[in-house]
Amino acid sequence: MKRIHLITLLAMGALLSATPAAGADSAAGSVTKSAGSVSATLSWKKNGEFAAVSRPRLRVSRDGAVVIDVSVASACSMCHLIEDHTPDGDASPHSILHVADLDADGEPEVLFDVYSGGAHCCLTTRFFTYRPESNTYKRAPSQGWGNAHYEVEDLDGDGRQELNGADDRFAGFYSAYAASAFPPMIIRYARGPATGRSSLTNVTRRFPQVIRAEAARLLKKIRAGNRYLVPGALAAYVAGQYLLNRGSVGKAEMARARRRGLTAPGFQTDLLKLLRRTGYR
Repeated sequence: MKRIHLITLLAMGALLSATPAAGADSAAGSVTKSAGSVSATLSWKKNGEFAAVSRPRLRVSRDGAVVIDVSVASACSMCHLIEDHTPDGDASPHSILHVADLDADGEPEVLFDVYSGGAHCCLTTRFFTYRPESNTYKRAPSQGWGNAHYEVEDLDGDGRQELNGADDRFAGFYSAYAASAFPPMIIRYARGPATGRSSLTNVTRRFPQVIRAEAARLLKKIRAGNRYLVPGALAAYVAGQYLLNRGSVGKAEMARARRRGLTAPGFQTDLLKLLRRTGYR
């Protein structure tokens, strides 16, 4: 997955919403996705203020019969919804709506993204899960991504779909936001068969191939020696090495960068504190 910052999505959203609205209630758009017998449509109206939207609705049908058609305004107050688009350099379009069997139990979940607006933050994924006892969909826990983005992918071929994203907690560490880099963050959705409760778990360490691929990309940026880009890339790289239980490799790279004058005094101490606070070490 090509990792992109949310500012890319915001720029695309601005382009999509650049056409003046005929009125506050003029139709703004919708996205529809399907999996098996389940089809979901997320629709919205233009608000006319800060390119935000109003009256967002989620409509889900099963075998052609509508199960829910509800307002999701509480999940999208003064938010932005970005229509499907394909950023430059990416092979496939990004979507704010997914219908996917995340936990391989034969029942697709419905999930969609909302963006709070602003120069950076924040992207949040809302989940809806099917409840057969009431033949409806209920809200499940949400996943916040901050400035980062994600893709829905089966990373290990086991039939379960992971949310392959990045850890926004490294934004702006010893760098401007534009020079930040994020280590991988992979989230797995599950619903307990006994309790019916949904949960989201960080399972990044289970996917070393993803961590190694991102670390290799970051290392090239570090070794290139751009003083502006190295601190952010190095922070994300070292985090990845700790995920791989290779903290000594990360420390060696920090020492190399310090000898080259690419990091400021205190960088290693502050980064190790951040890694401890965020559970990397």
